[in-house]
Amino acid sequence: MGNYNYVDIVCDVPTVGDKAFTYKVPKHCILPYGAKVHVPFGKRNVDGYIVDQGVPEPEFEVKDVLAVYDLDFLPPRPLLDFGLVLRDYYLATISSFWGYMWPPQVRKIKIATEGPITSYDTFDQTEKPSRRERESVTKHEELFIQGSHSFRWKMYQDAIEKAISAGFSVLVLVPEIARASIVEEELQSMYDREVVAVVHSDMSNVARRQQWLDIKQGKKRIVVGTRSAVFNPVRDLGLIIVDEEESPYYKAEEYPRYNGRTVARMRGRYQDCPVLLGSFVPSVVANFNLKEGKIRGVTEGFPAKENIDCQIVSLLGQKKRMLITKELHLAIRETFRDGNRALLFLNKRGTASSLVCRDCGNPIFCPRCSVPMAYHAREGQVVCHTCGYREVAPTNCPICDGFTWKPVGYGIDRARSEFQKRFPNVPVFQLDKDVKESTEEAIEGFISSKPSCLICTQVIFSVKNLPDLGVLGVLSADNILNLPDYLASEEVFRLLNKLLSLLNSSENGSHIAQKKQFIVQTLNPDHHAIQGVLDPEHFYAVETENRKALRYPPFGYVMKVTVSGKSQEKVIAASESLAAAIKSYSGGISVLGPSPAPKAKVRGQYRWHIMIKSSDQILAREVLKESLSTIKDGQVRVYVDLEEPFSLS
Repeated sequence: MGNYNYVDIVCDVPTVGDKAFTYKVPKHCILPYGAKVHVPFGKRNVDGYIVDQGVPEPEFEVKDVLAVYDLDFLPPRPLLDFGLVLRDYYLATISSFWGYMWPPQVRKIKIATEGPITSYDTFDQTEKPSRRERESVTKHEELFIQGSHSFRWKMYQDAIEKAISAGFSVLVLVPEIARASIVEEELQSMYDREVVAVVHSDMSNVARRQQWLDIKQGKKRIVVGTRSAVFNPVRDLGLIIVDEEESPYYKAEEYPRYNGRTVARMRGRYQDCPVLLGSFVPSVVANFNLKEGKIRGVTEGFPAKENIDCQIVSLLGQKKRMLITKELHLAIRETFRDGNRALLFLNKRGTASSLVCRDCGNPIFCPRCSVPMAYHAREGQVVCHTCGYREVAPTNCPICDGFTWKPVGYGIDRARSEFQKRFPNVPVFQLDKDVKESTEEAIEGFISSKPSCLICTQVIFSVKNLPDLGVLGVLSADNILNLPDYLASEEVFRLLNKLLSLLNSSENGSHIAQKKQFIVQTLNPDHHAIQGVLDPEHFYAVETENRKALRYPPFGYVMKVTVSGKSQEKVIAASESLAAAIKSYSGGISVLGPSPAPKAKVRGQYRWHIMIKSSDQILAREVLKESLSTIKDGQVRVYVDLEEPFSLS
């Protein structure tokens, strides 16, 4: 081998997958398995990972490894091996998962100029708890906990205490950054602050790297974070907790589209430690598995509604569409008369869903996406809520040069305007991604004013402590329900019950004599997702039967394939070729599509979908894996989505 060692490297280039390429390094450089390196690839330089050392010297000319990333941040071998398990499950690449296992922005060391690179932390785990302690705590099992926040966390805390007392570490996953910070504070009040770490994408790269090192070295024994925290090198892992397991925020929107809940369960099996899954509103699949005895569970049930009057208000037949109906108006007025607060929920940003020319009827479309842009009257802008593109609302129509516009649909800004006209003397606060005031400022103003009103989107679920509420009104429950997705009903049911729990858990002042009021306005008053507010078991029964008839989970498996590219013709051709290849396999698999995605163009990329249904998940994955080899065009990308929830775009 002369003066060089030769290594095989998988490059982080999606179009070549896991094909390994041979590179050389100076003899004095000992680069371990899994090391992240920087190498020349074609006309550019890319990152890659070492998958084989001691490769024989090839007969052809090979290129040099340019740099290696700081090996202090090399993930432990068991974690790297777990990445291979995930790669196989998600039909992804090694790079796509090993990339998550390295912290961000690790420094690169140039091999040619900075001498030997031989020292790195081998993750020595000699100081493990005794065998007796390990067997008493870490034998793998899964337990599902259904109940209120306080019920779930009482059980979590008991399990955490047991694991910590035995010398183990704990990984706690929550769906949102705001929740991670709240849980961190709660756990730091119970344990030494120095042993609790929080990990999420809002942290600086420096802070994330330091936390990663502290976790790897065993300085942090309780790790709290959002979905990507599941890849952290937690030392002596003895317990994994996944709270609000049904949350769609555990699903990554980008390749390889993993689900943090699934990865957590797989890691529990891989490392032989218990996994606790918790939820106030279990998914349809989890509820079915609980009732069928397929998973062990502890159930508190849904809270009683003795102090809450739930009302479903039909919007059918209303000639003039107002965002606040007569029934909701009267409930709000009564609440304000008693000096109490109201909360109005509408999960639609802006003033209107679109701005339409009155002369030709065309809306203003995003130039990068095939969707109309929402109108934000306060800023005088139209905004694409898919890619974030925004521009000043045009004076003239780009199609016909007309100059009169009609706002179509509605958003939270319009709701605020309508409220202020009805109740001009009541302070109103707004909570969504577009308001200039911070979440803290809006909530502080809401708390300090009585009577007062808070109009909000789903950002409300990140608020820690809401004040006492007299009424909570859902202005519309239909925008999600009308989406072309079998999970839409479940999402609406979950959303409404989470809102109901806000009313149920808001601080209950003793001066409130009347019942609190929960009012849902809808064009679908008889839909089982809406009626589920009154009777959750009715929703689960109807939805389970619907899924059974159509062989949707838990009675079958569904996979979604997205084909995208800049050329619409090439995307269509690749989609049809892939669908034909899948259909050529007989038995046990049905194919829906290909068809344009609901948002057929996003950020300049055309998109087509293929849906695959099967009663045999292993068979379907193997068929799909074989069929993907038919895509030869390097100008189209194929994304595989193996589990719900699926992106609705």
